[in-house]
Amino acid sequence: LMTGLPQVLNSPLRELPRNLDNFLVDNSPFRYQFVLVNAGLDYAMFGTSQSDQVLPGKKGWLFYKDGPDAAQPMANYQGLTELNDSAEVLAEASAGLQILNDRLADNGCTLVLDLTPSKDRIYREYMPDGYPIVNEQNRTDLMAAYLQSHTTVPVVWRYDVLRSQARQNPERLLYYKTDTHWNSIGALIGLDGIFEALDMQTLSPDTYPVEADGTTTGDMANVAALYASLPAEETYTVPGYAQLFEKDGRAVRVIGDSFSEYYMPYLQARFTNSWREHIDTFTMDVVDHPGCDILILEFNERSLDKLLAILEAF
Repeated sequence: LMTGLPQVLNSPLRELPRNLDNFLVDNSPFRYQFVLVNAGLDYAMFGTSQSDQVLPGKKGWLFYKDGPDAAQPMANYQGLTELNDSAEVLAEASAGLQILNDRLADNGCTLVLDLTPSKDRIYREYMPDGYPIVNEQNRTDLMAAYLQSHTTVPVVWRYDVLRSQARQNPERLLYYKTDTHWNSIGALIGLDGIFEALDMQTLSPDTYPVEADGTTTGDMANVAALYASLPAEETYTVPGYAQLFEKDGRAVRVIGDSFSEYYMPYLQARFTNSWREHIDTFTMDVVDHPGCDILILEFNERSLDKLLAILEAF
């Protein structure tokens, strides 16, 4: 937040010089223009970002760097073993997930756990050379495999499919270059893993019709003040998607982070009743009163610690 005049006027004497300086800097003429020019010059000349959460990659790609409560995305990308969960932690997580699944089943609800991949390994060829992959299997790979083999819960982890599609069709982007998220095409490929877990019909990823339908500015371009230096990105739609499949009458509740927001239009097209809530709203009341036929819990791999914290309650 920028420093306001009331904050300066109400400052204790010892804080007045610092707050006055902050006020003058924050409210100086052409402040935003200078910030944009400075950030653009740093990026163009040195390939650096003024945000400690944004890592510039190759050919205009930006990646999410270590930030607060982000489960060390760069270490996870590299597959550093010190980040991996112990056998005890995985055993406790699988036990908690099975209990959650069974209690939901007792209340007529089917659970699906959706682990969504970050874009760094999907588009690893655009990562800076200073971050080599040490182990191909990262923390998320290991956790997903363990939960899949030690529970009866459908655990969706579509890294291999998304990576394969990114390599086969490099011009058909699945993630935004300057945003932390997948685009609507990547989201659909990810969601199809959930549909397959529910024995619902899907199409081969490369057979969906795709059309451009606008532009957007990536969140990392905004955070790093590079929205004027990097081009806007195209958004896409799958025309006629609602007519591709027969409508399902079940109610679907999604509790997840921002990645699940991108596949909600497809869910709403496939089911007569579906809605989404942020994962921070999850409470134990969900278990006994799910209010739905299918509950999708979605966690991006940066949010694995949050998944473990929830499962600890069981």
